[in-house]
Amino acid sequence: MSVDLLKLSPDEFKKIAKVVYDRTGIHLEDRKLSLLSNRLRRRLKALKMDTFEQYRKHIESAAGFKEEEPHFLSAVTTNETYFFRNEQLWRYFENDLVPDFVETKGKTKKEVRIWSAASSSGEEAYTTAIMLRELLPNFNTWNVKIIGSDISSKVLDMARAGKYNAYAVSKTTPERIKKWFDKVNADEFHLKPAIKEMVTFQFHNLRDEFPSGRFDVIFLRNVLMYFDIPMKKRVIDVVTKALADNGRLIVGDVDPIRTIPELSAHMTLSYQRPGVYQKLKTAAQGAANKKLVKA
Repeated sequence: MSVDLLKLSPDEFKKIAKVVYDRTGIHLEDRKLSLLSNRLRRRLKALKMDTFEQYRKHIESAAGFKEEEPHFLSAVTTNETYFFRNEQLWRYFENDLVPDFVETKGKTKKEVRIWSAASSSGEEAYTTAIMLRELLPNFNTWNVKIIGSDISSKVLDMARAGKYNAYAVSKTTPERIKKWFDKVNADEFHLKPAIKEMVTFQFHNLRDEFPSGRFDVIFLRNVLMYFDIPMKKRVIDVVTKALADNGRLIVGDVDPIRTIPELSAHMTLSYQRPGVYQKLKTAAQGAANKKLVKA
């Protein structure tokens, strides 16, 4: 049978979904069967395989998964993003977060640490860099650390390159494009070194503890939707532990924490506004966070 006519059976879907979950923590719901079937057909063709079973056995091996990882993750996740996504969020960043940094850190340490979790091809992390460079007074006197992390080596390489198409900068003002990008042609824009150098990118699986210290802001936007409830809880614990006292967790447009009672009950951070939680330094909060760290 032609690969184009192959259909992923429910049984084989479950087996592939288990590989996905075991390797990445991403939960594939049954309704994704048709989508995954269509996307994996292209990989079967590229690898000259005849069945989904062959593909599944390939990625079940450590060597096979390492080889196929970037293609496999592209098939099961969506990495579409762009600079300044969600205008309301960046207004909050400008009007609330940066003034808070200036007030609480401007006369002492002057250090800001930000983690863009599941950073994809880097637009969110670099948008943060642009905002801080524009808004922090006497920017060169500040120690700014921005880390972007992702499970896909493919998108991390794209992020490090700092090269974007017209869609990626479609919500960026012409003034900012001129200031922070070199326009190669109508559909290619390269970030200038002043912004690229502010961000480092590294591999990280969100189910694992993040080893890079405590952060004032953690972005966790448009990623919790990929996990089941136990893994959502685990990821929430990982980012909560990685927050500094008074740090903010930003979960973005769709906030499952507020709509899923089990997650809301599990959350130890304080709800501040839609999509934003804070690690308050209070006696009760401290006790909760201490318990979390021990766990």
